[in-house]
Amino acid sequence: MDCNTFCKKYYVERKGTDCIKWDREDVKNKLPMFIADMDFRTEDKIIEGMKAKMDHGAFGYAVLPKDYYETVIAWNKKRNKVTLKKEWFAFSKGAVDGIFQIIYALTKPNDSILITTPVYPPFSASVTKTKRKLITSKLISKDGLYTFDYKDIEKKIVEKKVKMIILCTPHNPIGRVWTKDELAKLFKITHKHHVLVLSDEVHADLIMPGHKFIQSLSFKEYQDDIISLMAASKTFSLAVYANCHVVIPNKKLKAKFDAYQELNHLSSPNIINAYPTYLGYKYGEKWLEDCINVIYENYIYFVSRLGDKLEILPLEGTYLMFVNFKGYCKNAYKFLDEKCGIIPNAGETFAKGYETWARLNIATSLDNVKLACDKIEKALKK
Repeated sequence: MDCNTFCKKYYVERKGTDCIKWDREDVKNKLPMFIADMDFRTEDKIIEGMKAKMDHGAFGYAVLPKDYYETVIAWNKKRNKVTLKKEWFAFSKGAVDGIFQIIYALTKPNDSILITTPVYPPFSASVTKTKRKLITSKLISKDGLYTFDYKDIEKKIVEKKVKMIILCTPHNPIGRVWTKDELAKLFKITHKHHVLVLSDEVHADLIMPGHKFIQSLSFKEYQDDIISLMAASKTFSLAVYANCHVVIPNKKLKAKFDAYQELNHLSSPNIINAYPTYLGYKYGEKWLEDCINVIYENYIYFVSRLGDKLEILPLEGTYLMFVNFKGYCKNAYKFLDEKCGIIPNAGETFAKGYETWARLNIATSLDNVKLACDKIEKALKK
């Protein structure tokens, strides 16, 4: 399906639908490009399957579909060449919920936890709110491509006695899809110093052409050190169905996490929330491929219009562009809001020093991306 056909079929008007992105009070008469949320209707068979559930009308106790785990495992094996096992799986309401649970279950108050910045704001919040020590290592730019500062990471692991690192892969907001060599180098360090890796991989299916996602658990030699968070929420526009997989190969860590969940009455998956994930992994691959083509076309268009004026980081994965407005303003959020009528995510929420940056969501129609470019171009000329 070409991009125009996909948008005609799946782009939906979300105003007036109790949508955070379009119905927030400060968004009125402005173009929302914040929050990691698509403007596309999900795959038809997911909708049909959920309608059948609703039409049945009996909402008593239920279990997961018999082939639920088989379907999730097959999806990951086909796309990422990794073999997961049913006994590794637990559930959380989402990636952020999973991060909090893992921190509580597997670390202690005042333990040091490292994040690489700039990064998704709940990473830092999950550390500070759980009374752990937040350690940061800045990603470094090499010819416009951000990567890990391995020397700084190892130095801080040793000096700060880091117990866990929270990894974002693909990276939000930088848009990097880490290579096998980059991850291998990082995991060699974390393994050497007995640091647990918590790998947030909820954008794993949204990989742009020419790039390949490397699942953290594909490194068999480091599997005992890694916990992966996987979900279909970003993949198929299913965020309202709070369902995330917490995948833990290490038996001792899994038992400890299970005990924490049981103690806090968190161990049972929500069957209705899990069902669209199952349907998506079973039937949604073609929809996803078409959706990625739309996102990539939007990215290419944005770069063609504004790439000679703004620093736009290469989009390798996710549908979130990170853009630097340095030279045009001191604060990108205010500039976009007040001068362009666009609501982005503010760069400074990802790390201090990124006030001239903004994160822009392009999982929308090309018409909306064109409108955004028109607004920005006009404001840049003033």
